[in-house]
Amino acid sequence: MSAIRQIKMSDESLSHERAVTQAFLSHGRETPALLQQWLDAEPASSRAHATKAMMLTLLAKRELHSPAQDISARAVELLPSSPLTGERAFVEAASAAAHGAWWAAIDQLEAVIRNNPADTLAIKLSHALRFMLGDKPGLLRSIERALRALPADHPDYGFMLGCHAFALEENGHYAAAEQVGRRAVAMETRDAWGLHAVSHVHEMTGRIDDGIRWIEGRDHQFGHCNNFGGHLFWHLALFRLEKGQVGEVLALYDEKIRSEKTDDFRDIANAASLLSRLGLDGVDVGTRWEELADKAEARLEDRSLVFADLHYLLALLGAGRDEAAGRLAESLAGSVPSHASQGLAARRAGGLVARGLMAFRNGHAGEALEHLLPARASLVLIGGSDAQRDVFEQVLIESALRSGEPRLARAILSKRLAERAGQNRFASERLGRLMQAEARPRGILAVAAALAFAQPAH
Repeated sequence: MSAIRQIKMSDESLSHERAVTQAFLSHGRETPALLQQWLDAEPASSRAHATKAMMLTLLAKRELHSPAQDISARAVELLPSSPLTGERAFVEAASAAAHGAWWAAIDQLEAVIRNNPADTLAIKLSHALRFMLGDKPGLLRSIERALRALPADHPDYGFMLGCHAFALEENGHYAAAEQVGRRAVAMETRDAWGLHAVSHVHEMTGRIDDGIRWIEGRDHQFGHCNNFGGHLFWHLALFRLEKGQVGEVLALYDEKIRSEKTDDFRDIANAASLLSRLGLDGVDVGTRWEELADKAEARLEDRSLVFADLHYLLALLGAGRDEAAGRLAESLAGSVPSHASQGLAARRAGGLVARGLMAFRNGHAGEALEHLLPARASLVLIGGSDAQRDVFEQVLIESALRSGEPRLARAILSKRLAERAGQNRFASERLGRLMQAEARPRGILAVAAALAFAQPAH
């Protein structure tokens, strides 16, 4: 083969990889098709196969475990006898991820990044796995280490700033997160992750009107997205719910968040957590739980991701499918997850939260609190964001209120309100309930007052 032909093939391969990388970084809906084009054009590319294995793993579905493992094995077979530095580590990361060893996969990806700080595909994959593992400190360390070595004129620099913004936000550095996120979106208009990071800042600091304006003014910037666009509308729905605009929330649910009835765990999480929040406010959501529960019931044996399992449980409980919910809760509390990386999350948080949700559903608020409170400090292990996990915090607060633990409820609610600059309807309303309860007369005086009130007027 001529040197010219070798260079041409290399350029073609790089072109396909760049297209996949850009689509993946932007959460573009075209990512699977572009990945298949890369595999079709370069069937002997170990990196293309490894990329597919990792992307299948990120979907967290049991039926994709074997395909991901087979494809990662093919990637190993395709490694040249003298692979480029970093190529073997990338392939080994895919193999580890496909077999459930996500921490080992992250270690290998970090080795790739140290070797080539411009490997933004590896950076984003490491970021995604850390996010699913709840590794908030690691999110920040990893992206800051990568940015220190990445040239500022790199074409993906804006996307990397979006990752930095999200990592800052999840670690509580809200002002810096907003600054970096706005810079990311200005530099790279397709950076839905950076846009999303700023929405998280608005959520966690109680800036509801800012959050609404931010998303509604930029929905054209995430029109290219896959189902991640639905997640951004989920954030908009949370802002609308904070303003008590239930009609707008349900419209967003039907038209944007659940317009496509997928069984992607991220879509189900958006839907189940939103309906749960509405339920805690006493809103009748009609039959919306039913189709979610159908999807969840088909996933009882999945056990690929504790975060997903707990949202499946919310869907089952919301639809009143107590038998199926009980089976899933017992599985979370007692069996080994299908991915080894999920064992710690299941032991420290998943099983306790599942039993707490079951107790709460059955009207046993005290029992619910006994399970939910010990899990609180470890809940981050299930992955996702602070905003996503907040639905479980809300159930814990309601459990405290309903089980006669006003001091605990007041402490959590007061802290919640302070963190959000006094702007959080959920906390304000429940603190109001506590104040009303404490203002009621007690004992003999309460009886006398009630009898006096009951006397007919003369």
